[in-house]
Parts: sequence; structure tokens; C-alpha cells
Amino acid sequence: MRRGVAAYGRRTRVRAAASRFRPRSRSRQTTHRDDPVRRAAIDHDVRLLHLRAVAVSQAEVIRASVAGERFSYAPGILGGEAPPGMSDERLDVVLGRGEDVWCRARRALDHWAQFDLGWAAAATGGSPPTEGLDVLVRANRFGIEIHVASRIIETHDISDSDFDRYGFTYGTLASHVECGEELFEVWRDRTTGAVGYTIHAMAAPGRWYSRLAQPLVDHFRAMFRRDSAAVMAAIVGDLLT
Repeated sequence: MRRGVAAYGRRTRVRAAASRFRPRSRSRQTTHRDDPVRRAAIDHDVRLLHLRAVAVSQAEVIRASVAGERFSYAPGILGGEAPPGMSDERLDVVLGRGEDVWCRARRALDHWAQFDLGWAAAATGGSPPTEGLDVLVRANRFGIEIHVASRIIETHDISDSDFDRYGFTYGTLASHVECGEELFEVWRDRTTGAVGYTIHAMAAPGRWYSRLAQPLVDHFRAMFRRDSAAVMAAIVGDLLT
């Protein structure tokens, strides 16, 4: 009798274990086709991916079209005082400390992470910052979409007894709505180990309509600096792949 009960118990456990690997009946299965909310979410994500791919493709086409453009100003202004009529704007933020933070900050610049803001992105042809590279920044905020082109003037990787500096400077091209120059740099204080990020720009309106919309342009620039610094600070805690 006990043997029969034990055998029955074993068979029950085997059936229960096996049932976990059997496919459910179609009446109990739920897929995204049956769930309108999930289906709508998936369709939305697919549309976003498609629109993003189209936007990137279009940005690269525009970037290629500015290859023959000249600078809209005389390059080399960041080394001194701002020329008359140009604003001088700078943001310095400490990202962290140590060798690991320094390596991640350098790599972030190589991947153009400071432009990956959700509402802005840089089209570079997949190239890291190099002298002579044309960069198209695409921004879309408050229903306003703009494409602005610049060219890298110089890159630098400098070390001395006090600081390490790594970054690049680009200047606006003739089709840009502004004229001026902007520096993107990460640095390390060798004394304290602090690692930071700097944006330094000198700029003036390059079109009559950008003069009229100067308060909005200033707002965009301030928002870009703030969001760019936030992205760089976030990257410090998460390795790029």
C-alpha cells in the first residue's frame, strides 16, 4: 500500500514538472497581437526607430553638402578676448575623480556623447573628432528643428605638470545661423585627481532672423550647456560600450 502511494506521489511530481515545459493552450497564451496596449507601444517604438534612422540619414546628406563651405568668421578667437559683438560663455563642471573617470570622460568625447541629449545629436559620419571634420548638429525642441554645420579647427591631447587636457574646437560654417567658435574639453587636475568637463563658446548672430530671435537662441545655448554637462556627468558612472 505504501509502495503504491509512493509511486503515485512520484508520478504526480513528474507530471507537475513536465507540465512546466508544455506549451500553453492557445486560449491561455497572450501575445502582443492580443494586447492592444502592448501592440500600440511596439508600433510606436518601431515608428520612432524608423524616424530616427531617417533623421540620421538626412543629417548625413546635409553634412555632406557643406563640405565646400568656408568658415563664417576668422578662426582662432577662443585664445583671447571675445571680438566686439560676440558673447563669451563658459561652463565648467567636475565629473568625478580618478583614472577610471578620466578614461571614461575621454572616451565620451570620442563618441560625441555630449551631443546625445534626446533633443539634439551630432552627425559626424561615424568619425571621432579630427581636424577638418565637418559636424552637423541636429536639434529639435519646442517643435523647432534646426541643422547647423561646423568644422573642427583643432584637436588637442595635452599633459603638463598640473593638468591633462583632451578635446577639440570647432567653428561655424557659412550656412550656420550663428558665427563663432566652441571648445569641448575634458580635463584632469593632477594634484587633486579631479576630472571635469568644459564648454567654452564665443558667438554672435549670423543671420538677421537669429538676431531677432536672440533671446530664444540664448535659451537654446544655455539649455544645451546644461543638458550636455548632465549627460557627461551621467556617463561617468556607466561605461560606454
